[in-house]
Amino acid sequence: MNDQLKGVRVWLTRPAGQGRSWREALQAAGATVIEQPLLEIGSAPDASAARAALAAAETADIVIATSTNAVAGAWRLRPAFAPHGHLIGVGAATARDLTQAAGRPARAPANDASTSEGLLLMPELVGCEQRRIAILGGAGGRSLLVDRLSARGAHVTKIALYQRLPVSIEKTRLIELAGECDVIVVTSGEALAHLLDLARVSRLDLSGHGLVAPSQRVVQQSGQQLRWAAPPVPLVRMGAAHIASAVAHAWPRRRQ
Repeated sequence: MNDQLKGVRVWLTRPAGQGRSWREALQAAGATVIEQPLLEIGSAPDASAARAALAAAETADIVIATSTNAVAGAWRLRPAFAPHGHLIGVGAATARDLTQAAGRPARAPANDASTSEGLLLMPELVGCEQRRIAILGGAGGRSLLVDRLSARGAHVTKIALYQRLPVSIEKTRLIELAGECDVIVVTSGEALAHLLDLARVSRLDLSGHGLVAPSQRVVQQSGQQLRWAAPPVPLVRMGAAHIASAVAHAWPRRRQ
C-alpha cells in the first residue's frame, strides 16, 4: 500500500458490481472509498430489434464493442452470435471480453484511451469507406463515433444492447455523500448528467469537489453546466490502473 491518496475520500459512482477493481486500486493508494452508483444497467430497450440487428451484424466488415456491458448484452440476447468481420473493443478490457466471447482476437486502440476519439484513430476505421460497421453499445451515447464513421463513407448500424438507467438518490443521502467525499469519479457522460441534475434539484453546490471524468469531451460538458473551483480531470486511460493518478490530480487539497 502506498500513501498517494492518504486522506482523500472518493465517491465512486460506477454501476453496482462494476467497481471492485477500481475500489481496490484506490484503497491500495490510501483512499477512503464510498460506493454509490448513479446509474444501473438495464436490458435492451427493444430486444427483438437488437436480436435482428445482431443477426445482420454477423456479416458486417467490422464489429465494434463500446463497453463490456455491450459484449455481455450481445451474447445474452444471441448466444450463438458469431461475427465474421474485424473485431474491435473500445479499450483493453472490452477487447478482452470480446475476444473471449467471439473465440478469436479483438483489437483495441494502441493508446487504450477507451474513447470514441481513440477508436477513430485506428487504421481500420480511418479508411472505412463503403464498409459495413456494426457498433455494439447501449441506448444513446457514442453519437460522435457514428457521425464520424458515417462521414467517412461507412454504413453504420448502432445496436442498443442495454440501457443506463438513473438511480434515485434522496436529497438527504446526496447531501451526506457530498459531505463525505473530496473527489467524485464518474465514468460516463450519462452518469455526470444525472449527478448534475440531482445537484440542481437538491440545490446542492458540488463545485468545491474534485471531479474525475471519462474524457475531455465529458469534462467540457461538465464545465458548461457547473463552474468547478478546480478543473475536472479526464482519465488518460479508462481502468483501475490509472484511476489513482487521476484522483490525485483532481484532489482539491493536493492542488493547494
